[in-house]
Amino acid sequence: MRTFKIGSLALAGLLSTASLPSVAQSGFWGNDEATPSLAIAPAELKIDVPMPVSSGNLQLMLAQAANGGSLADLKQEAVRKYTQHLHSELARELHEFLDDEEVPLVQQDGVLRLRNNLDLKVIKHLSAMKPKDNYDLEQGNVSLTGEFRFVLSNQSGTALREQRISIDELKINRKYRVKTPRDGSASEDNTEEAINQALTDMVEELVKEMEDYLEADSLREIASI
Repeated sequence: MRTFKIGSLALAGLLSTASLPSVAQSGFWGNDEATPSLAIAPAELKIDVPMPVSSGNLQLMLAQAANGGSLADLKQEAVRKYTQHLHSELARELHEFLDDEEVPLVQQDGVLRLRNNLDLKVIKHLSAMKPKDNYDLEQGNVSLTGEFRFVLSNQSGTALREQRISIDELKINRKYRVKTPRDGSASEDNTEEAINQALTDMVEELVKEMEDYLEADSLREIASI
């Protein structure tokens, strides 16, 4: 299975001034001047997803390939869509937490710098193929495997805190189903929704793992090192 690397992805859009409160754009978030400013570096993201082929959409994909497309192009498009979803969910979760902690978030030259790296693989497990009266039913689940790493460093680039999180240990799973009518009508396939839900679950768990390091008190302690 081919792996697609999305280089220098800005983690969850937190560096986009359009997504930040105006007070954050000025380099200060909240009223506690003792809390060190934090800059979020562009994240490194590598994601591998299943080829988006099922019994319900194979004929459509082959038709697209016959018109000049390719299965690799279709997979690349799937990677792009899931990356955008991951981008959005990370932005929401981290923004809400840092906002609650009143951490001064800046675009660059923060007292502290947060770097993130995610190496992720989405796996699709087929559990059953069931022929019904008028349709075929495919059932299974999607799971996530890989590793997430984050580093808090000072302005000189010295790592002050670092943690690696096994995605496998989070045990993220979501069920999917594909219902394909035998009369050639459109199939019902929730695989994409299941993968998006799994990614959302993962992001929520990752931010929980990071919280102890990103609390205002913890950042003040780390900055004093």
